[in-house]
Amino acid sequence: MVSPAPRSIVAVQPHRWRIALLIRRPVIWVGLLMIIGLILRLWFLFIYQIDPRFSAADDGDYYVRALQLAVTGEYRDNSWLIRPPGHIFFFAAMIRIGLWLGDPAIGIALIRAVQISLSLALIPIGYDLARRLFDQRTGLIFAAVLALWMPMVELPVLILSEPLFFFMLAVHVWLLVRWRDSRHPGWLAGAGVTLAIAALARSPGLYGAIFAILFIGVSAWTVHHRRHWQPIVVALLAFLLPFVLTIAPWTLRNYLLYRDFIVIDTLGPVNLWIAMSDAVHEGRGEGEAKGILQAIPQEDRQRFVSAELRRILQTEPWRFTRNLWPHFQHIWKAQFIEDFFVKASFFTRPLREVWLHGLISDLAWLSLILAAPFTLFGRGQDWAVRLLALGWIGYTCLMVMLIHVEPRYLLPIWFWLTLYGAATLARLGQHRWRLDRRQLPALIVSLGLAFLIFSYRNYPQIIQNGISREQAYAAAMAALQRGDDEAVEQAFRRMLTADPDFADGQAEFARWLLAEGRYDEAWQVIGSYPTHRGDLVRGALARAQGDLEAAKVLLRDVEERAGEDAQRLAVRWLSPAPTTALTLGDDLDLGYLYGFSFGERTGDTTFRWLQGEGAVRLPLPTPLIGNEILTLRLAVPQPTNLTVTIGDRRYEVNVAPGGWRVYHLPVPAQMQGAREVIILLSAPTFLPYERFPGSTDARPLSVMVQQIAVR
Repeated sequence: MVSPAPRSIVAVQPHRWRIALLIRRPVIWVGLLMIIGLILRLWFLFIYQIDPRFSAADDGDYYVRALQLAVTGEYRDNSWLIRPPGHIFFFAAMIRIGLWLGDPAIGIALIRAVQISLSLALIPIGYDLARRLFDQRTGLIFAAVLALWMPMVELPVLILSEPLFFFMLAVHVWLLVRWRDSRHPGWLAGAGVTLAIAALARSPGLYGAIFAILFIGVSAWTVHHRRHWQPIVVALLAFLLPFVLTIAPWTLRNYLLYRDFIVIDTLGPVNLWIAMSDAVHEGRGEGEAKGILQAIPQEDRQRFVSAELRRILQTEPWRFTRNLWPHFQHIWKAQFIEDFFVKASFFTRPLREVWLHGLISDLAWLSLILAAPFTLFGRGQDWAVRLLALGWIGYTCLMVMLIHVEPRYLLPIWFWLTLYGAATLARLGQHRWRLDRRQLPALIVSLGLAFLIFSYRNYPQIIQNGISREQAYAAAMAALQRGDDEAVEQAFRRMLTADPDFADGQAEFARWLLAEGRYDEAWQVIGSYPTHRGDLVRGALARAQGDLEAAKVLLRDVEERAGEDAQRLAVRWLSPAPTTALTLGDDLDLGYLYGFSFGERTGDTTFRWLQGEGAVRLPLPTPLIGNEILTLRLAVPQPTNLTVTIGDRRYEVNVAPGGWRVYHLPVPAQMQGAREVIILLSAPTFLPYERFPGSTDARPLSVMVQQIAVR
């Protein structure tokens, strides 16, 4: 008698098959990568402190001009060159929504939210692109790169032109490949529009039109067996007309405004001239070249730069070759190791928090870059796509070799080489690898890249020194927590022995010496490398030693240009001198407060606007005795209800307009013996441009505060 099969097997087997089938479905993996990618981006955003409102770099320029566009509806070019406008209009739209909600900072959050959404959308797009060009495994590997690789995680958080440019570039390539597979002209129209938007964000996208034309021409020529020109012409027009029509309004605007043919911007010619200028060539620096440009009217600068470049090309053409090799080497560096262990500063980026992710990303980058030539130069590949890739890679290399290398300029190189590298890695284990003559060029290129990467830096020594530096830094932080001053100093000195040029470490050590009252030693430690956090410590040192004018200059510059909220940083970093009265807005108040606008002056009176919520910290020279009064000198343009919290006591103060008034509040008696008073302030905000005719001020303001004192 045959016994029946166990029920559990009959019941479970179909379920297991369903799970196995689900796991094998790419959509599951792509969806999982999108979820992980979202988590990584939100985590990075949470630890990211750079804020364009306080920046003098490109992100600060973009924010200021986008804010002006959102407030006034007027687009203004940068003061010394004409920059691409595409991302400015996008930023302005988001900031406008933030203004409707009462705070332009909400607009910054919306910009990042949209950019993160676009970067997540690239994951399935990248998968489909790689699947169409190669196979499903390549699609999954490339999708993983777009989801997990450190530069892709950081990119959408930046308030720069590159997030929009990179998204449009990737979609442009995907649309070209969709056209190759279906021959529907609508895909070409979309490719033209997306490349135009990419060019309006970063003008190198203009040259992508040449590579796209090559791709379309070769693809159409191959399909039609070289017999019919009409389909090729139709395809080219389907791409070029939308491309030109998208850019043409901006070109027309430039001509009407400047009476010169400026397709999008003057950024490329200006940067090239600065790099080749007499001032830079003779060692006087870029500042002189920029000063020359600023003295020339905007409408004449492109003609001046073009004439200067022609002169240099005719008289000293070797200037153009001066930096080709060192810049070419710099393209292939290990990016995170360069940022974390080689550069003198993190420049506020949270590199220490993401070190593991960054190092894994560098290893992945190394694998992909060295693998890419075996597919890019291998047999059996679509020559049209290969021409498109080589065009972008070659042009990007040439551009940065002539001018200068920044990681964000390398995005097209990274895009194509990680795509082709993914295709090579996807084949590992599927076929027996054997070297033949047709693979020899790919092997030579791969070995050449390996030589470039590993000969550029002594990476083993750099990593060893970097690890020693970070171990010493961790020991210093642990000793600080324990209150072991001797161990703190020893650890900081070990840190600077491992990396003597690490400016961030110098600033950390110097601020500890400042807190210890060892001012001369702090000046010796901090060195001269210009970082904003270093200048914060320098300003605090000057203030502590009574050099108030030098302190004002340094602290004001830090607050306006640091690229982060310097008020909160100063409260966290500094232990300013005890005082019973704080005058706001004189630039010597940094370290005592946060939540306020930059300092302002009316006659001899300095003040700051409270921006909704803020705090003032008063370290006292003597403990409270229990009968003190808090005085606040305030002014408002309209009746405002101010909430003041001292300890566990909350007061509601009705601040009246009509000039400066002093308000008195009792300090809670239970704070007797305290050596510090923290005053929390909160008031509803208004946007001046909405209330006062002719104003373009879009700061959320509430109450003017001139002085806070404990009597």
